[in-house]
Amino acid sequence: MPTFLRELIRPVAELPEADVCLVGLPLDHGTVLEGGRAGAVGAPAAIRRELRRYHKTYNLEHNVRLDGLRIADAGDIAGPQPYNHTEHHQRIRERVAELLRQYPRVVVLGGSHDGTYSTVRGLYDATGSQALGGVNVDAHADVKDRADLGSGTPFGKLLREGFVSGQRFTEIGLHSNLNTFEDIEFLHQQQATIVPLAHVQKDGMALYMERAVRRAAAGTAFVSFDTDAVAQAFAPAVSAPSADGLTPRQAVEAAFEAGRHTEVRLFEVVEFNPVFDRDFQTARLAATVITAFLTGVASKT
Repeated sequence: MPTFLRELIRPVAELPEADVCLVGLPLDHGTVLEGGRAGAVGAPAAIRRELRRYHKTYNLEHNVRLDGLRIADAGDIAGPQPYNHTEHHQRIRERVAELLRQYPRVVVLGGSHDGTYSTVRGLYDATGSQALGGVNVDAHADVKDRADLGSGTPFGKLLREGFVSGQRFTEIGLHSNLNTFEDIEFLHQQQATIVPLAHVQKDGMALYMERAVRRAAAGTAFVSFDTDAVAQAFAPAVSAPSADGLTPRQAVEAAFEAGRHTEVRLFEVVEFNPVFDRDFQTARLAATVITAFLTGVASKT
């Protein structure tokens, strides 16, 4: 039986049917628009390297074997040359929709958070006209009301345009001094649920993530995990680092819970920026989070 996760991952041409499909999002223009650090375009390659390097097909904590999983890899959704941000987003939306029509779950290796606007629209296109449920694990709400597709805008656009249901949307891990009063008021108006970082630190991730995913999973849902939700000591290579934040343990718990629900058809790890990594520390964390999601999937298959 396969021992390493890398033995399960095959190109889509070899696995037209699979339990999960990986796809890379080499995108950082939306972060640059926000004044953030460029470099997230390199995230997919760095995450794949760590997925293939260490992780095994048995999870001791949950006594789950992953060796029965079929994992396809669709490569990267590259932008046009010369680069056009709008066209890249259109490609993302169309390709993710195509993959979700073929595979039950898609895992996005990203990439700046503005990509979520188009990955979620791809999920919407693939599954019908009902508004989606979702969870954003993040230091920032990313609901700015602006015309451009910056990394601080995706959930605001998705909520305002009706692709995501506010009542089925949860923001987990928002930092106390990294969000505006206006953005939080907007989320309240949308009837979204907000779980500040301090609440997770006090009560644990498992409680809030289970509630959030169950709320989202009343229908088709997505979970977006922004690596800047994790404290900089554990994740130095992110587009917008913060001294405070989640621990790796809390990140793993969130991803595992997401994987346990078949309604979660889209899972993302975003805003990893390998330019600033230290001994592959953040790349390894991103790969560990994805492996936790895969473990959750395997626990139900």
